[in-house]
Amino acid sequence: MSISTAVLKQVYNHYKAADWCIVSLNKNNEITYSNQHAQSILQINDELNDIKKALPLVAAESLEEPFYLPFYNHRDNVYDVHFVLEGDNKHIIMVPTDVIHEQIQIKQQRVHEQVIEKLRIQYLFSTLEDAHEELKEANSAKSFYISALSHEIGNPITAIKGYNNLLIEGSIDQAEATSIIKNNIEKIQQIINQTLDYDQQYTTQYSMRLCPAEMIDELFDDFRIQAQGKALILNNMIDPHIVINSNKTKWNQIFTNLISNAIKYTETGGITVKSIVEDGLLHIDVIDTGSGMSPEFQQQLFTAWSREKKSQTQGNGIGLVISKMLAEQVGADLILHSSNNKGSRFRFSVNYFKIRKSQQILLVDDDHDCLNLFQYYLTQAGHHVKTADSIATLKSQIQQHHFDILISDLNLSDGQVHHVYEQIKNLVKTSIVITANPTAEKIDELNQIGFDQVLTKPISQEKLVNSVAF
Repeated sequence: MSISTAVLKQVYNHYKAADWCIVSLNKNNEITYSNQHAQSILQINDELNDIKKALPLVAAESLEEPFYLPFYNHRDNVYDVHFVLEGDNKHIIMVPTDVIHEQIQIKQQRVHEQVIEKLRIQYLFSTLEDAHEELKEANSAKSFYISALSHEIGNPITAIKGYNNLLIEGSIDQAEATSIIKNNIEKIQQIINQTLDYDQQYTTQYSMRLCPAEMIDELFDDFRIQAQGKALILNNMIDPHIVINSNKTKWNQIFTNLISNAIKYTETGGITVKSIVEDGLLHIDVIDTGSGMSPEFQQQLFTAWSREKKSQTQGNGIGLVISKMLAEQVGADLILHSSNNKGSRFRFSVNYFKIRKSQQILLVDDDHDCLNLFQYYLTQAGHHVKTADSIATLKSQIQQHHFDILISDLNLSDGQVHHVYEQIKNLVKTSIVITANPTAEKIDELNQIGFDQVLTKPISQEKLVNSVAF
């Protein structure tokens, strides 16, 4: 008896295996055919035609409906068992799982990954739609952002929705679709993140020691591959001795945008970042050898969403706006210094007095948690700090070492520091006192005694570091 090609194909397509047992039955459930594997495994011979004796698992089955039994144990082996109906004929097909286990795992994993990926994409799309609706419902004061974002994210959302539908329908390769969707999600994230930065006009300053030359080296490492792709040379000409206290995150954002734009609009040559100190200002210039900008476009350069199409890689038009806003937040200015067909030069300028030198500091507090925290703040800002926890240790330290600045809590375990001010005032250039009782009378009293500054607890890192930034 021959087995139907359709039956064999059904099982083969499922397992991609050929080493199976096949037993065929008539409508009375009598064995009419068995292949060699079945005869060996089930011990079927001419005298045995009762399938229920050969294969006990079917004893409880009516054998009138198809069924599937995975992982059936038979004589120390494990099988997947299929019972298939074909007209008056019935077929029992047993596939050893040791042959197909790996294939099943791979297939199940792929199916699982596809399901998870579809759910993830659907969730992301739903989240993006919700975000888009929230933007539409924003108040009239945000109408600029709403209209601009609606325009900018419209195309990415359209692409995401279209390819998501194709993926669900199975009309496109999964890898191709997910790659396109991922790229468009990243575009939206970049636009939203930059717009949020643009809108945060009153962000908290967080100052720390910053070496611009080191920062540019780090950024050049990030852009190295992009520059090499266009054979561009990256040249850092910032004086490595320049140190400033400022918000490093914002400086990073500013110069990331400037260097990214320079690479984007430069096809040959390179990008140079250099420092110039003159007239009490530190200038940091980002210079490229790109195509430059038209005089008309230069007039709208720092206007949100404006862009000049001189590169195949198009931005979203707000990078320079954000950079200028961030420069203002750190007390600096950002301008287009010059631009022509030989390239462009952007100039970031900051007051030179903000460049801090390292100080020798004696820090005094009998609260060791505060003492350790304040020491960390000042050390991070590049200062050399020694500590004391009492008036006695203060006197010992100040007699043994030279200090530019004394910073002391007013009330110590063995007295108040203003009682010994006359003894120490000539041993340091600057004396700063910290009080937890900042009444107007107390502050005036301490100023009258001679302290250069009076700080109040609680005190922030920024306030403490700026108090010694001379």
